Amino acid sequence: TKQQRHKRKLPALAAHLAPTVPPDDPSKHQGRTRTTPHVDGQWAAYVYVPIALRGSSTAALRRVVERAVGIAKTAGETGIVPVHTLGSSGSGSGDVVEVCDELHVSLTRPFFLRAYQREEMKRAVRDVAKAHSPFVASFAAFSDLTNDERTRTFLSLEVGGGHQEFRALSDALTPALHSFRQKEYYEQPRFHTSFAWVLRDPQAQSSPTQAPEPLETLSAPTSVEDTVSASTNSFPTIPRLPESVVPALNAELGSQLKGPAGIFDVGEVRIRIGKDVFSWTLSG
Repeated sequence: TKQQRHKRKLPALAAHLAPTVPPDDPSKHQGRTRTTPHVDGQWAAYVYVPIALRGSSTAALRRVVERAVGIAKTAGETGIVPVHTLGSSGSGSGDVVEVCDELHVSLTRPFFLRAYQREEMKRAVRDVAKAHSPFVASFAAFSDLTNDERTRTFLSLEVGGGHQEFRALSDALTPALHSFRQKEYYEQPRFHTSFAWVLRDPQAQSSPTQAPEPLETLSAPTSVEDTVSASTNSFPTIPRLPESVVPALNAELGSQLKGPAGIFDVGEVRIRIGKDVFSWTLSG
């Protein structure tokens, strides 16, 4: 038709005007590669309770975590286990154990916010913090939890005392998450803090028996879901965490974890949005 004859293709967008996509470098992000495409104006976020491992009040807990990493590295049936502490940047075969100064207990899955949703979500977290009182919690046991993508298995400390209070905080965030069409936390949550991890072999098809775990650390704030890069030599992969690791940890350190070393105060709630962290004191 005459209308069709006059249709013309628009010229291609000049290269310097095209939006830039951040390069995906697994070596900078603990061996992870992006599975959620980068979207301009969208930020990864999650809500959590911080646990400081610096200072006298948590010095005993820090020693337990350091000792746990050392045990885990040598508890495999066939040799050294490539265990990495959160925030580590190299091979897990060294003798020196360095742990993060701060761990955390997640109250949400990782989720994504658009620019106009940031302030509303921050207000929701603030309101939840104002409506709940500080409390004392404690850890009950060591466990291993695998992320949703089955690419990393985490060594974790499971919450015992304070579980109901954590559940109340998490449940109070659900309406805000639903308003942004985001998933609530797990139906049967296992509140925990992860302190170390191993990379799973992407070719191994073992079926995990544990509940899935959300990603614990946001080294790459725009990518909270991860897959393994098998070519990242500084982070070797294994088919699974050896079954002997967690029993060894509970046998040697379980009594300390259930004692005074495993007790911690919960006094604030934080949300991380991209690289930004916002905090509110529990004051209910």
